[in-house]
Amino acid sequence: MNKYSRSAVGVTRYNAPMESCAPATGIAFLASGSRGNATLVHSGGRGVLVDCGLSAREAGRRIDAAGLGRIAIEAILVTHEHRDHIAGVRVLSRSLGVPVYASRGTAHACAERLSDVPDVIVIRAGEEFGTAGFRVQAFRTSHDVAEPVGYAFQDTIGRRIGIATDTGVLTAEIIEAIAACEVLGIEANHDVAMLNAGPYPYHLKQRILSDRGHLSNACAAGALEPLGSDRLRTIVALHLSEQNNLPRLARTSMLAAATTLGLRADVLVAHQLQPVCCVLGERS
Repeated sequence: MNKYSRSAVGVTRYNAPMESCAPATGIAFLASGSRGNATLVHSGGRGVLVDCGLSAREAGRRIDAAGLGRIAIEAILVTHEHRDHIAGVRVLSRSLGVPVYASRGTAHACAERLSDVPDVIVIRAGEEFGTAGFRVQAFRTSHDVAEPVGYAFQDTIGRRIGIATDTGVLTAEIIEAIAACEVLGIEANHDVAMLNAGPYPYHLKQRILSDRGHLSNACAAGALEPLGSDRLRTIVALHLSEQNNLPRLARTSMLAAATTLGLRADVLVAHQLQPVCCVLGERS
């Protein structure tokens, strides 16, 4: 049976049964939302950060709060150049002495802010590369920036994690890249009714709703049909708007879709202020 616990520091944890011979693989959503995003993917004591929109100090505090302070972070993977995804990348890259991976367009857009990091490694969507013991595939997303990407990870025994956020649409390329994952982090930015009734100006509402904006709860829930499989164990709703969404709305929408599809997957909601951690179980 899957089990959850909440520690004294407010970290939500999810644990699935583990094989004793398999390396511990997991993911910690350290922060998710418009005030900063950062995710730590780790296996066997090694890890990578996906984005760091927190200060380097706050990112370190949340890693420690999640009980992952001993993980050796070997790289920072950037999805795109918006500040809520890169605010702490330069300082953290320099302090850890690790490279930054980004698409060519993102690297160019961030060139001044990354000019003195140890290394910037340009990656291409659709190609695989290796870091921290993972095979990583970048895939194109659809957002109003230079060249945004998401990432899918595979560990040494084939367990997969997919992260798709800050995208206005889920393309066939995205669906293919994050299919057959054990853990799926997918954007559920807004409830359409709340957004339309809310205080945002018309042009901003249209940007959010566009194909280069953000996924709604309904879009994220609808994606579970092509993404659902018997390997999927945990679904995590990401990048919720504090003005245009509620955690219970996002979770209810995705849980209803998962139940209708007969998926035996837990549904969690990533948080802006505290880590949400998952540990992958054995492959079935």
